[in-house]
Amino acid sequence: MEEIVLVLTTLPTDFDTASLARALVEERHAACVSVLPPQRSTYRWQGSIESETEQQVVMKTTAGRVEGLRQALRSRHPFEVPEFLVVPVTGGDADYLQWVRESL
Repeated sequence: MEEIVLVLTTLPTDFDTASLARALVEERHAACVSVLPPQRSTYRWQGSIESETEQQVVMKTTAGRVEGLRQALRSRHPFEVPEFLVVPVTGGDADYLQWVRESL
């Protein structure tokens, strides 16, 4: 059975996250894309400490779809180096996990 993973990224608050989420689901890169409310991110970039308001995006997919998702996201992402973190799912409701697999 294919491993389920969560993929995390952040996007600017003025980015059209609704269109991105819909495209990623329509193209079957992700079973579900959740966009969280704006948050403040503080990070080091090119030698300076930056602080920006961003939106966290959580995508549910399978390990086998990660590379296609990475390419699809990278081609649409406005950041030079976008966050792209893959987090393994080590458990969960069997019916939900099956739904994720079937939705892809």
